[in-house]
Amino acid sequence: MTTVNIVAVLLSPVIAVLITMWLTSRREVRREKMSVFNALIANRNNSIAIENVRALNMIDVVFHDATQVRRLWHEYFDMLSNEGLNNEIGWKQREKRNLEMITAMANVLGYGKAITHLDVDRIYRPIGLENQNQKGNAIADELLRVLKGTASLSISPTQGEKPITNEKESRAKGKGARKT
Repeated sequence: MTTVNIVAVLLSPVIAVLITMWLTSRREVRREKMSVFNALIANRNNSIAIENVRALNMIDVVFHDATQVRRLWHEYFDMLSNEGLNNEIGWKQREKRNLEMITAMANVLGYGKAITHLDVDRIYRPIGLENQNQKGNAIADELLRVLKGTASLSISPTQGEKPITNEKESRAKGKGARKT
C-alpha cells in the first residue's frame, strides 16, 4: 500500500501539469478560432477590410480540424478568384458562401442553434456611413484624375456667388478684397 501512495504522490504533480497544459492548449486554440470568427463576423459587410483578409488567410491553419469550414472556405476562395463572378449574381453567390462558412464556424465554436444563418445574414449598414464612403471614393477618384493630368479641375461658383469675369477680379477675390 505504501508503494501505491508513493507513486500517487510522485505522479500527482506530473498529471496536474499535463492536464493544465492540455487545458491551456485547448483554450488557446479556441481563442484563435474566436479571433478569426470575430473578424469575419465584424467585417462581413466589408470584404476588403484588412482584418477580414487576414482572418480569411488564417482559416486553413486555425480551423485545420473542421473539414466543413475548410471546404466552404476553399469554395469561397475559388469564387473570389473567379473573375467571371464579378457581377451582381456572382457577388450574391460569394456573399451566400461567405455566410455559410461563418455559420459553419459558429457551429464548430459550439454556438449551434444559438447563431443561425439568419443571425449571420443580419448586417447593420448605416446610410450615413455608406454616403460618407461614396463621397470619399468620389473625392479620391476626382483627385486621382486631376493628379494624373487627364483633365483639369473644373471650378464653378457655388450657389449665391457671382462668376468671376476677369483676371483682376480673380486676384482681388483671392486677396479678400473686392473691386467693383
